[in-house]
Amino acid sequence: MGIEDNIQSLNQWLLPIPGQQLGGLLTFLIALVILIVCGLIFGFAVSVFRNGPFEAFYAVFGTAVKAVPELLSISPRRVWAMTWLAIQEAIRKKVLIVFALFLLVLLVAGWYINPSAEQPVRLYLTFVLTFPKWLVLLLVIGLSVFSLPDDIKNRTIYTIFTKPVLPSEIFLGRLFGFVAVGTGVLVVMAVLSYVFLMQGLQHTHYINANDLVPGENGTLIGETTEAEGHKHTVTIYPEGDGETDRVHEHRHSIVTKEGAAPEEKYVVQGPSDMFQARVRHIGSVRFLDRSGKNTSDTGINVGKEWEYFSYIEGGTFGAAVFTFEDVNEAMLNSDDQLPVEFNISVFRTYKGTITEGIRGNYYFKNPETGARSIAIPFTAKEESDLRYIPRTLSNFKSDPKQPTLDLIEDLTTEDNGRLELWIQCVEPGQYYGVAQNTVYILEDNRSFLMNYIKCYIGIWFQVVLVITFGLVFSTFLNGPVALLGSFLALGYGSIAEAVRGLARNVIFGEKTGWYGGGPAEAMVRLFQQKNIMTELGDYSWVKVIQSIDMAFAFMIYAFVNMLPDYSMFDTMGFVVDGYNIPLAVVLEQLITVIGFLVALVGVGYFFLKSKEIAS
Repeated sequence: MGIEDNIQSLNQWLLPIPGQQLGGLLTFLIALVILIVCGLIFGFAVSVFRNGPFEAFYAVFGTAVKAVPELLSISPRRVWAMTWLAIQEAIRKKVLIVFALFLLVLLVAGWYINPSAEQPVRLYLTFVLTFPKWLVLLLVIGLSVFSLPDDIKNRTIYTIFTKPVLPSEIFLGRLFGFVAVGTGVLVVMAVLSYVFLMQGLQHTHYINANDLVPGENGTLIGETTEAEGHKHTVTIYPEGDGETDRVHEHRHSIVTKEGAAPEEKYVVQGPSDMFQARVRHIGSVRFLDRSGKNTSDTGINVGKEWEYFSYIEGGTFGAAVFTFEDVNEAMLNSDDQLPVEFNISVFRTYKGTITEGIRGNYYFKNPETGARSIAIPFTAKEESDLRYIPRTLSNFKSDPKQPTLDLIEDLTTEDNGRLELWIQCVEPGQYYGVAQNTVYILEDNRSFLMNYIKCYIGIWFQVVLVITFGLVFSTFLNGPVALLGSFLALGYGSIAEAVRGLARNVIFGEKTGWYGGGPAEAMVRLFQQKNIMTELGDYSWVKVIQSIDMAFAFMIYAFVNMLPDYSMFDTMGFVVDGYNIPLAVVLEQLITVIGFLVALVGVGYFFLKSKEIAS
């Protein structure tokens, strides 16, 4: 999950939207019903082989009925005893070796991570958010999948059952114990990684007052000494203090020490603006074709494999129109400016002047009155380009009575604060690429530490799910097979979104749809020898076949949601790119984990209860 994903509010994510999505709540209920039905069928089939068809019904029904009072009689004391036992077991298995490995890698990482790179923050953040995560996930997989099989093999779980301890208490105790161990390891790694991050990027520069030259408006201009492979241009203001330009994702403030020697007069502070958590106010985007008349949701496809960006043609009337809602005075900064950030991609059909960017312009427009500002020229930087728009802009119309327009009063609608931003490329044969999340109003810059913590909360959610799946697999598989199952579940989590996308294409007709239909339609086409592009005709039996395939697609959609999409818990993209992780994302992650825990604890309980441990 990253900045290119459209973040829904909690209500939008939970509730169904007709023709677009089933919603998280309905998807969970459908998956839960399918899981219960499959569990009953599987239990009945196993019981038939063990006890015969007549006893199978009573065995399955009796197990389901007895489970209710047994789950309600769970003892917190016994669960805590099992939890402490699991913690001691993890310590006996020398979990602290992972700490030693982590510290060893952390100590030598500074030798290989180059702080003089163009984007050192991205480099360091990628390391401290990736390495600890996979180290902890591998640790908890090993702990969870071998615990129960080893106890059953060594017959230690037999003595536990005679206490008595319920199967649900054994499962919950192992779950809480291993989660506690994984949490402790992850917290220590997060703290050490944060210290490593802060210290690894800490540096300073020096300025010699004799090297400064006079600039405009009484300022002094110069350069700092080189450090970490870069140096900064310095501006000293008449008041005495100053600042540097932004190089390698940071800048420095400068403090003056009166009466000091030239080499010590100006003190360069530590790097600032290096770690950010920007809050985006995102609008919607539409595209105008080269005539400027026809509107569509997507622009020109220039043939790039990543279809996230849509392009507008330069030197034409083509434009990308962003519509922002709820724009108000509170979004202006202290200088009465509106911060707007551009992240524009460029596609060149010819090289041109390669050392120069592609020129374009933008202007603001009121979607109701049609009032618009004059076009403001700019050059696409192909990276984050923060622009401060003054509140007062020149009027496009030559009106002596109103030569200027107010960004809030004149260019924003009164009802819902809508404001349009039009972007055009002026160079023929060149293209600008934009997407909904690439141009936005910058509302705020929040605490990086809180953003860092929210990212590690997402990692912790992954740890909880991996432990739970490992324990469930270990209730009916031996250690090595459970280990393989856990790795497969973790691997599937990285491609779960693509699999779900296939089912969504069929159900909601997104993108290309499902050519040739599902299994039923494919079988009909096979017998009739018709390819996937040939219409079957408008017959009643065709609708029946398509209804069967649609039901199959719904089942696929429900089944693929029975394993978690680990990409939704990976918010590293937000932190690395310097964007705030929305609270809605954390809440969606929490609800997803709770839903999986409810289902998996039930599955693990029934597998453990049905296992003939004492035999």
